[in-house]
Amino acid sequence: MKYLIKVWLFTIIISPFLIGLVLGAIINDSSFNSILNSYEIIFVMIIVGFLLSIPAMIIFWLIKKSIKSKFTNWKEKLILSIYSFFSVWTTFYIVDKGFITRWSEQTIWVLIYSLTIVIAVWIFKIPKGEIIK
Repeated sequence: MKYLIKVWLFTIIISPFLIGLVLGAIINDSSFNSILNSYEIIFVMIIVGFLLSIPAMIIFWLIKKSIKSKFTNWKEKLILSIYSFFSVWTTFYIVDKGFITRWSEQTIWVLIYSLTIVIAVWIFKIPKGEIIK
């Protein structure tokens, strides 16, 4: 369960900051000060990300629970990565079906969230003998 929480928190906290940096500094050429002053938006993104990711993280937990003893650590992380990548795209698709058919800033959001959760799956160590209830 600790692994799931680490992956989840990493994703919902780091992704909004990365989105702010990428959209603010690179795409919109904003100053670093204006990016830092948008902390209210980042806070809202964290809360909304937390709420919208609950169903996907429940499924993540169920997948992790069911494959724990069947695969090696590497294969388990690969399966969780593939699921995580598609769960982000599915969640965004449910919220806004049109983001796939047009290139927009929201497409960058999806790419950043997908990349962040996959990185989280790989950087956090799955504890040996983790008890899954």
